[in-house]
Amino acid sequence: MLVGVPGRRKRGSCWPENGYTASVPRVSSGLGPARGSVAPPLLGSHNTRVARLRRLIRREEPELTVVDGLKLVEDVAACGVPIVELFTVEEHIERLRSHPALRDVLDGGRAFRLEPATMAHLAPTRQTQGLLAVVAVPGGRLRPEGVALYLDRVQDPGNVGGVVRCAAAFGATGVACSQGCADPFSPRAVRASAGQSLLLAVQPEADLRPLVEAFNRAGGEVVGTVGSGGTPVREWHPRRPVLLVLGNEGQGLTEEAAAACARRVTVPLAGAVESLNVAVTAGVILATLSGVAGSPILDRPSLKGRRR
Repeated sequence: MLVGVPGRRKRGSCWPENGYTASVPRVSSGLGPARGSVAPPLLGSHNTRVARLRRLIRREEPELTVVDGLKLVEDVAACGVPIVELFTVEEHIERLRSHPALRDVLDGGRAFRLEPATMAHLAPTRQTQGLLAVVAVPGGRLRPEGVALYLDRVQDPGNVGGVVRCAAAFGATGVACSQGCADPFSPRAVRASAGQSLLLAVQPEADLRPLVEAFNRAGGEVVGTVGSGGTPVREWHPRRPVLLVLGNEGQGLTEEAAAACARRVTVPLAGAVESLNVAVTAGVILATLSGVAGSPILDRPSLKGRRR
């Protein structure tokens, strides 16, 4: 399910207007529509469109990506994400016709049928739901507003997508990814983000220094997350706007990223647990800042229920 974010424009669409400027490129499938058929035409595994779909799944055309999954495609379409093309197995056709935004894609000749075996071979996930949508990748740049996140060489697309999902859920203004990060618009990352990579401000291959300068000029602060030795997050009283910098899964922050941070914060852990997944860390800190959680999940029992 897609998560609503405070401040987003409400006009029957989830397209964002919160904390960044977005532009969606005008793109084409490059092959022209397949009009005039009652049902979407059936494509063989060696069809030219199918070959191009493989390239899009591999992200060989950066202005386009592929959304994988029936419910996820329905959700992003309902939020106003432009669907360039649909590829579906036959069993979903009637359901797609009942969805206003997707019905337009079928009626416009931009939907195509695949055999289940072809779909299973193409799909980015092991257990495909039989529907792939080609969508435009939005362009976005962070503004120094609210709470934003910067990912420093986070290499797992599932983690990148998980951070984006947490950012959307707790009202962050956006996520920037350094060079060396997993592609936030890869099909796997988009799926892990529950489609939020297409809705929130997500800036790939972003340099940290200009963002640090922008947040400092706005009177905010840049804060890095560390496994230990930082200010406990429950004792941190941030000065907004905040740029929260999260490091690589195994190595943490680079020296350059650590040096750019005016403060470091830590989520206190209990027992023998040494660290948290980067998306979990982001979720705990963002929940604390948003007031959803008064303190980290492992706070002392004597502090439970006390307002902060």
